[in-house]
Amino acid sequence: MSLTGACQCGAVRYEVTGEPLGFARCHCTTCQAQSASAFGLSLYLKPSDLSIKGALSRFEERAASGNVAIRSFCPTCGTRLLHEGGSDYVSLKAGSLDPGHGLEPQAELWTGSKLPWMPLIDGVPRYEGQPPSQDELRAAWAAYRRNRTLEFYNNEASRYAEWSIPAEPHPRLAAFLDGLKPGVRVLDLGCGAGWAAAEMKRRGFAMRAMDGAEELAKEAKARHGINVEVKGFGELDEHATLDAVWAFFSLHHAPRDRMPAHLGRIWNAIVPGGTLYLGLIEGDGAARDDHGRLYTYYQIPEITRRLEHGGFTDIRIDRGEGKNFDGTPTSNLYVEATRA
Repeated sequence: MSLTGACQCGAVRYEVTGEPLGFARCHCTTCQAQSASAFGLSLYLKPSDLSIKGALSRFEERAASGNVAIRSFCPTCGTRLLHEGGSDYVSLKAGSLDPGHGLEPQAELWTGSKLPWMPLIDGVPRYEGQPPSQDELRAAWAAYRRNRTLEFYNNEASRYAEWSIPAEPHPRLAAFLDGLKPGVRVLDLGCGAGWAAAEMKRRGFAMRAMDGAEELAKEAKARHGINVEVKGFGELDEHATLDAVWAFFSLHHAPRDRMPAHLGRIWNAIVPGGTLYLGLIEGDGAARDDHGRLYTYYQIPEITRRLEHGGFTDIRIDRGEGKNFDGTPTSNLYVEATRA
């Protein structure tokens, strides 16, 4: 699912090409005036992650925060679309998003000037004025987005398990295991319903399985007798405990800016000379599918560079075709690298 939107008359259209940084409702008097409503909706983005078609008019204004901001709007219908004033972000006026985006604000700003009859969203950070920084807003948004991906896998664990388990041993898994010494320690990182971990166990490897979705862990136990460690990628905190890591179409659910840290944790966990195998979808940017799952896409030069910066060598990449859960075709990257 891509995020798109437009002004009221359609003369200006835009597309969000990357993962948003945050999403908030703002009750300041400026946002009330510009939206002609009880509050404004601000979707925070990296400037490079917003593509606009059509001419915008602009004016400068001192916001309720005291900062000078650039306000951009359609010169034909007057719809406010964009605020600029942050050092590393822009604020898209999210009421202009096309229907079906499914996003929910994860912060309440300027509650001190909210209209008295307007209820606030439960369970999100609240600020009577301007937040001192965007750190907490972005953390709340990241947790919400991460939970949306896990929510799918927990709610659809049985159906996903049926879909994901191959009818016969996966040839890429077989080739990966054939290249390892017998009995070495292998982690299936983001193991899903455990089909790969089960094959590792059957072939006599010292297998471990890890996944963030508790219901998928139950499927792995019921179907394959696999005990899954229910942990996220960021909870892998080990040193030289593994000889190989198999992360088959799992790490692409992590935001792009977290990939270096995840690769660093994997590097720490693998012994020198150990092997990392990644399955990724080839493409640009990041997007949510219709189930709310985050997909971060990679091109060969970028993932090669990230692996090299992360201390991996002997990087081998193969292309192949695949299908997503909804049946849509994918262009895949199969990546194998050695821990230096």
